[in-house]
Amino acid sequence: MSSSTPRSLEVELDALGPTALRKASSDAAAMFAADVSGAAPGMIDPLPTVVTASDWEHLAGGLVQRARLMDALYADLYGPRTVFGSDVAPTAQLLDDPAYLRTAVGIPARGSHSLFALTCTVGRAADGEWKVIRDEIDVPHGAGAALEMRRVLSRCAPGLYRSTELRRLHPFFDRIRAALDHRGRTDGGAGRAVVLMGEEEDPLRAFDHHWFANLLGAPVVSATDLRTGAGSLTLRVPGVQADPAEAVDTLIRLAPSGQVDPLDLGPTALRGVTGLVEAARNGDVEVLNPLGAGLLENPALRSALPDLCRQMLHEDLVLRSASEENGTAWSPVLSLDPSGAVEPVERPVTLQLMVLAGHDGYEVLPGGVATTVDDAPPAVKDVWVLVPESDSAGAAAPASPTTVSRSVLPAYPAMTRSIGSDLFGFGRYLERVDLTARLLRTVLDTTNDLGSERGSSARTALSVLLRAVTDVTTTFPGFHRIDLQDAEEVHTEIASLLTAVDRPGSLAQSFSALAHTTRTLRDLVSDDIWPVIARMRARIRSLSRMESQPLEPALTDIIDGCLTLSGAVTDSMPRNIGWDLTETGRRIERTLGLLALLRASLGHRRPGASEARITQAVAVITESGASYRRYYHAAVQPELLLELLLADATLPRSLAFQLERLGAGLDRLPEPTPSPELRAPLSALRTRVGGWTPRDLLRPVGDPADDAPTVLLDETSSAISSLRELAGALEDVYFRPAESTAPWGFDDV
Repeated sequence: MSSSTPRSLEVELDALGPTALRKASSDAAAMFAADVSGAAPGMIDPLPTVVTASDWEHLAGGLVQRARLMDALYADLYGPRTVFGSDVAPTAQLLDDPAYLRTAVGIPARGSHSLFALTCTVGRAADGEWKVIRDEIDVPHGAGAALEMRRVLSRCAPGLYRSTELRRLHPFFDRIRAALDHRGRTDGGAGRAVVLMGEEEDPLRAFDHHWFANLLGAPVVSATDLRTGAGSLTLRVPGVQADPAEAVDTLIRLAPSGQVDPLDLGPTALRGVTGLVEAARNGDVEVLNPLGAGLLENPALRSALPDLCRQMLHEDLVLRSASEENGTAWSPVLSLDPSGAVEPVERPVTLQLMVLAGHDGYEVLPGGVATTVDDAPPAVKDVWVLVPESDSAGAAAPASPTTVSRSVLPAYPAMTRSIGSDLFGFGRYLERVDLTARLLRTVLDTTNDLGSERGSSARTALSVLLRAVTDVTTTFPGFHRIDLQDAEEVHTEIASLLTAVDRPGSLAQSFSALAHTTRTLRDLVSDDIWPVIARMRARIRSLSRMESQPLEPALTDIIDGCLTLSGAVTDSMPRNIGWDLTETGRRIERTLGLLALLRASLGHRRPGASEARITQAVAVITESGASYRRYYHAAVQPELLLELLLADATLPRSLAFQLERLGAGLDRLPEPTPSPELRAPLSALRTRVGGWTPRDLLRPVGDPADDAPTVLLDETSSAISSLRELAGALEDVYFRPAESTAPWGFDDV
């Protein structure tokens, strides 16, 4: 493959030089890590693995033949099982394989193919012959990683991609997506396809699966989003019962076969979809790849493939399997030197390629990920497939074989319960991270401002604000337990609030939950949010290393990240039920935070000087200082600020604004019948808030001495209880009976 480097690419590589290539490598790695929310599988090498058009024709033809053979084998092993009557197949090994699911025998295929996708890892031996190293058929993967590799390198080294005409990747998925839709409509179905994800812990594999679903235009679902009945498979839709429009025609399975139906295949950690095997047997849903496809990965089958190919396809096998006993010397390609030397070196690589079923047979994705396989640290590379020189530009991007023509837009894909729960949680955690960062930054600013003062008013103000941090974040006992005059104890508690990811309510824990929900929503939010998430993660991790440095700039960066996330979601998310659930989560959390802040800061009377400083800090945290100055032209006073935060419906952080948006969002959520459990808490909250006046709320209860509790204390506590009741009702109505909602969080999130 090293001899296939195009002259135009060589010229561009010389023009870039080693320094630019190294920078492109590091930039691509950073972008890759940000998008995947995990480390790259090795050093990202901008020098591509190039496959000529003639080499690709031979390789792709062999992979298509392999897919046809595997498809024929599956159809026989789970159908008439004639191969067991021959001397060719390793019958004993296949029958003993736990991946052979007898309950899947006889399930019909829709269309001419049983298999939908397979992943093949191939290498080119020193003699030029391509060999197959590994087949992954039960849970194929690689499409998302290939797209990501192409994306990050094309942005970090754009000159390389401008230099050479190569096969593009997106047109391939346009054809596959159209073929999948046609397949789902074969028997009069609606063509609805969903992707069932397993409990994947590897961030790269989870990313790959999510992007694959995105490329296929199918929503990602969990097992608890699906139900069976009368042989059919339907989606659990938030708040309403599934109707025929929500029937699923195709289930793309990215979870191991044995985990998808606890009734027929046995219980597993995934729990699965009870009755899925029966629904597939009835022909009402097609499972892709079909159940039990992992049997085709049996090691004993590899050596029998040449004879099986002649028996079943009446052809000679084009691509033989690599010998597992003796190591093969794979052909090298031009690569960055892993030791850091200036001059490129040649390193052996293997290629991970994906084959998918299209309209007229199997097609190979014209690209993939190459991985070095020598003793040096691994590197990953983009795979380029060159366009034949005689071809026109159309050869690089064939037109889709089907044309969709609609006079009106179809209904937007259904929202599942688990995705709805994650969107609701995303909105809440975004607000929680933002408020925690604002609160801590303001406390630090106030500490800097008042720390040198010796008077009691400064100490009182600082004590109130520090304890407010504990009250708002619910990280008890926190500042209520420690000596607030001990600077070291205060610093230790602040450090814990910033960095303790296992402490519910801390900034690190809230951000971890935010990042987790975001990963599950990969096909619903803008790709531009991933660098923001990565920068926020790096900034939070850096807080533990900032012993002698100010924390305020880092907190400002985190607040900026929250603002960017909010803007990205606002500008990119469709205004459907998902948007309403996200917005509802945000409004509930912002209201809870505001009420908790007011309760902790103004729930007791303080001396005048202390109260003024506390009130000023509240104005900063709620971003209401500018509005206050325009309205009142006076120093910040508790009663006037409270009036602003309660009644000004134009102020984005006021209580009136939150309740208005919350009510509008709830009104848009689907309800087959009015839900009193939803309406009653909000109605009670509005009634209570409607009777509030700042003067009455700040009135002391009992003896009007310093530190006397005010009416605000009990009133806000009752309002918070109503909000928590509303949040619980939302989960009951829209997210259950999905068994788990936001298991990574705390409280009622």
